[in-house]
Amino acid sequence: MAIATNTTELAQAEAIAPVTRVRATRIGFLSDDHNTRDDGSDLPAEVLEAFRGAGCDLIVHLGHMGVRDDTLGRGVLDRLSAVAPVLAVRDYSGKKAGGTYVTPADGERVAGLARVIEAGGFRVGAIHNLEKEPGPAVSAPAAGLPVFEGIDTKAVLREKFGGPVDIVAFASTHREAAILKDGVLFVNPGSPTYPKGRAARVAGQRALGTVGVLDLSGGAAAFEVIHLAEIAKGTPQTGSGPAQKM
Repeated sequence: MAIATNTTELAQAEAIAPVTRVRATRIGFLSDDHNTRDDGSDLPAEVLEAFRGAGCDLIVHLGHMGVRDDTLGRGVLDRLSAVAPVLAVRDYSGKKAGGTYVTPADGERVAGLARVIEAGGFRVGAIHNLEKEPGPAVSAPAAGLPVFEGIDTKAVLREKFGGPVDIVAFASTHREAAILKDGVLFVNPGSPTYPKGRAARVAGQRALGTVGVLDLSGGAAAFEVIHLAEIAKGTPQTGSGPAQKM
């Protein structure tokens, strides 16, 4: 089977997945855990505890759950499903021999390099890397924040997601973030295992980082970041990271 290396080799329906409609008001997000075991058993238990404690009724994985083309790490989705139903996006991943490829789909569970999830009256766009196709690039450097200068934010998002979105959940930077731009809420859960930015990180070593929770109850959207080290220490979850409402 041929392996796609960019969106020109994918059908439009594969690059941008069909809209998924769900009943959910507390959505947990994680990304960039880079598990080295296919069964995802090296995902920290604090991730499951965080989502369970936050009362999540859906969990969305934003990609890079494995390591290059050595390990897809898709078993982590089964672990997460013990807490709540799980959806995920495909992503661009590295090859051990060099270059990149697009990770494979898995039915509705893992679909699209970009996908829209309709929940609680909101259209939530999910994507791993804002800098990559589909659609025009939005600069989002490692450990940094998206750069919106000089772009028509809503027009770019329509191209990336095949229609308008109210919220964009993105990843790749390993930095937790919540930004309101042109009426669109951009959220990033950071990485639970290789954090950058505010969360402490030791170069080349896994550390307890962050996950995020999007609350869509009451017709409003609010995002909070949970620091897993606080859970490990037994500190009550109080949403100590970036928080933003719309």
